[in-house]
Amino acid sequence: MDQMPQEFNETIDMEHVADSALEEIVTGQIVPGEIVTIDSEFVYVNVGTKSDGRIPLEEFDKKPEVGEVVNVMLKHKRMKDGMYQFSHKAAEFEKRWQEFIKSYSEGNLTVKGRVVNSINKGKLVDCEGVSAFLPFSLTADLKGKTTTEDLYDFFIKSVDDKKRTIIVSRKDYLDQENSKKWEHFSSQYKIGDKITGKVVKFVEFGAFIEVEGIDALLHRNDMTWKKVFKQRKLLKLGEETEFIILDINREEGKISLGLKQLSEDPWKLVEGKYSSGDIVNGTVVTVTTYGAFIEIEDGIEGYLSNSDISWTKNNVNVKDYLEKGQILEVMVLDINPVEKKLTLGLKQTQPNPWDSIDERFPVESVYRKKIKKIVKFGIFVELEDDIDGLIHISDVSWDDDNKDLHHLYKIGDEIEFKILDIKKKEMKISCGVKQLTKSPWELISEKYPPRKKVDGVISGITPFGLFIKLEDDVEGLVHISEVSRRRVENLEDHFKIGDPIGATVLGVDVEKRRLSLSIKNYEIISEKEELEKIMKQSSPGRVTLGDFVDLKLEE
Repeated sequence: MDQMPQEFNETIDMEHVADSALEEIVTGQIVPGEIVTIDSEFVYVNVGTKSDGRIPLEEFDKKPEVGEVVNVMLKHKRMKDGMYQFSHKAAEFEKRWQEFIKSYSEGNLTVKGRVVNSINKGKLVDCEGVSAFLPFSLTADLKGKTTTEDLYDFFIKSVDDKKRTIIVSRKDYLDQENSKKWEHFSSQYKIGDKITGKVVKFVEFGAFIEVEGIDALLHRNDMTWKKVFKQRKLLKLGEETEFIILDINREEGKISLGLKQLSEDPWKLVEGKYSSGDIVNGTVVTVTTYGAFIEIEDGIEGYLSNSDISWTKNNVNVKDYLEKGQILEVMVLDINPVEKKLTLGLKQTQPNPWDSIDERFPVESVYRKKIKKIVKFGIFVELEDDIDGLIHISDVSWDDDNKDLHHLYKIGDEIEFKILDIKKKEMKISCGVKQLTKSPWELISEKYPPRKKVDGVISGITPFGLFIKLEDDVEGLVHISEVSRRRVENLEDHFKIGDPIGATVLGVDVEKRRLSLSIKNYEIISEKEELEKIMKQSSPGRVTLGDFVDLKLEE
């Protein structure tokens, strides 16, 4: 009987001790807990109380082992399924938060972290287990990154211990670091100093070079004295080489570097070394649409325009004549050392065939050559290599109706023609086929000289005159002023189409293809001829007034 109360008292004392131990744990307090067992949902721990507590298994990144001691935090003293509810995640966060606050309180204003997500107004950064907010305006070089694998440094902008929030800035960190680098750079280097840098990025206008942790610009114009080159053949990404400092702008945070300035400008010697008219050898370094760049020595390149390649062809296709790497002889046409421009010519190294073209093909000379090309407006004939003559469609035939050149001629056929005109400056030669024979109007001019009397039929009546058709279907015009010695108002009152009529030739305009006739002159000439006839038939003393009256009445 005496023993039972003692055992009961001992049990009461153990429970009191256990309860006392639990009472010492405050909600939110971190305590160590030994893992005693694990099932599919929970990890069970002993924190020194009479009852074990449990933690959701999902709070562990990897499954723990029995016997392992982990930090836990009591969520609340309310039991569930006879057990206290602990949180390992909350304990770890609180531990890291306290460590962060301790470091921050000691004056450490930077922190390392990884970007883990992008949200509405910024990014979330995991700073070794503590979450921080990075506003978009402060992301700097992390603006386009949703997540990062690498750790980055950030400047701590603000901390709210109660709300457990942190705001960080990548921009502020980089600004501070850049300021330190600039202070170091400014104290170590000045304009004109040589410096070693690494190529970190190529851009259209040059390359960025990292020097002492600062990005400097090597402009394309400062890479080489050559005008034509490829950046990536001159420099390699990641390559370290020596440069010269051209400019330091601390306010704008810019450094300009030069590479070509490490060697002397070859253009300083060009003016005394070369003169206009000199023949030099060069290598084709670049072929463009309108010309080519020729290197005549290292760093000295001249431009050869497509108009200076051939005497016989204007604006040639450069690729038909030149190719990269080709060595050729060119003439120096112009030197501008101030603008560093050198103009070269290829055709000038050869005689101009157009200077003596009229000696080889005199005007009025006749040739028989092959047809090179037939176009809508005429025929091109090849006089010699790269020199063609044009037979215009109007100079093919005297017949205006015969204009189907493709039907009459074929490429490769030989054709006889006459040289009509040569224009050396324009490099044009006019030829003609019809000029090999007289024109129909030249024959008409020979057949119908001035004052010749002709007979014909009225073929047309117009307000300005009469058209008379002669033999061989030749048609002439009697202007209204040449119809009669008397004034005629309306020709249709006196003449009809089809009436036979006589006229005299006033003249033939071969170029305008016009035959001018006169009825008035015909009458005058006829009168004179009749008078001469009378005079011949009668002696002068026997010609009477009646003879003249009869002559007048015959009109």
